[in-house]
Amino acid sequence: MTWWTGTRLVTGRAIRENLRSRTFKIVTAFLLLLSVAAVLLPQLLGQDERDFTLATAGEVPTGLAATLDASARAAELEVDYLAAADDDAVRLAVEEGDADAGLAGDVLYTAQPGGLFPALVGQAVVAVELADRLGAAGLDPEEIAGVQSVVPPEQVGVGGVEDADRAGVGFIVGIVLYLAVTFAGSAIATAVATEKSTRISEVLLAVLRPSQVMVGTVLAVGAVTFGQLLLLATPLAVAVRVTDAVGLPPVATTDIALGVVWFVLGFATYAFLFAAAGSLVDKLSDLSASITPITIVLVAGYMVGVTVATTDSEGAASVAASIFPLSAPLVMPIRWSVGEVPAYQLALAMVLSAATAALLAAFASRVYSRALLVTGRRARLRDVVGRDATG
Repeated sequence: MTWWTGTRLVTGRAIRENLRSRTFKIVTAFLLLLSVAAVLLPQLLGQDERDFTLATAGEVPTGLAATLDASARAAELEVDYLAAADDDAVRLAVEEGDADAGLAGDVLYTAQPGGLFPALVGQAVVAVELADRLGAAGLDPEEIAGVQSVVPPEQVGVGGVEDADRAGVGFIVGIVLYLAVTFAGSAIATAVATEKSTRISEVLLAVLRPSQVMVGTVLAVGAVTFGQLLLLATPLAVAVRVTDAVGLPPVATTDIALGVVWFVLGFATYAFLFAAAGSLVDKLSDLSASITPITIVLVAGYMVGVTVATTDSEGAASVAASIFPLSAPLVMPIRWSVGEVPAYQLALAMVLSAATAALLAAFASRVYSRALLVTGRRARLRDVVGRDATG
């Protein structure tokens, strides 16, 4: 039996066990509901948020309507007009929710003080009044148009994110990657520790190599977790491409796809370390202490991503953390969504992560194959990696 044949058998067995587990079914169902909700809820909750109604005492003045409609089109809003009997009726229309704002003489009633629509109405009123006064002062229509054509200075954002919605996607991708790698790693460590404590590993090692058992277990958990991530990401990525009702820019599809790639690299980096940590224990009660150092590194990488990368994506600390192999899978997706990342930095981070994953896999394989031979007590790392270690 070849090495890959044995590995495939272990992988198939572990996948079948995972698919039959109650935990897998619950988590998968939850992720499916979460993905559907992420697509549908923004459309259900925000379907009318771009439509507004202005109530006025009598018919709305033609000049005011024309000015407000022009401003609304620029802001991608739609405005409807409600003709009320008098000023009291205008206020009542706003109070009862029939109108979003009401104009009665010099008073603007609004259901949302400080909102975008009241601000547009106020600007339209000022523009119309200004035009009337300029005309009364003797300016002809062309001169009035010249005065009103003055534009405000161009706004240039500094120190913030380039796209708040896209940055939100990066933040969520970071959380999902952290949870996915952590839970998948814990599942691998638990599976290895369980097989060792129940002596199942001894039966497997009678016909298979240690590397076959370890790689097969890692591939099985990785395949199941990867499938769950695709179940979560695919509907959202497709919805972003085909409709703007989700509220995310089309480029977010690339961010989501890149997040999946980084999961593969992050999982490859940490999965074998979790397997090695699981092989060191003799009892499941010792597993938590064994995987704590790995979990601390993961938490540190995630915290750097959500604190440093989101506030200063081009700073030295953010750049270093997004390239350093142990933190790159968690930091780079967030930094990529927050601001511009040079392509060479992204490529360098991926290459270093892949190379580190290969080195850590070789190291973990050595630990795993030797630690499985230590029974009756918890194996110490310095013993299984020492030159005089047996096995």
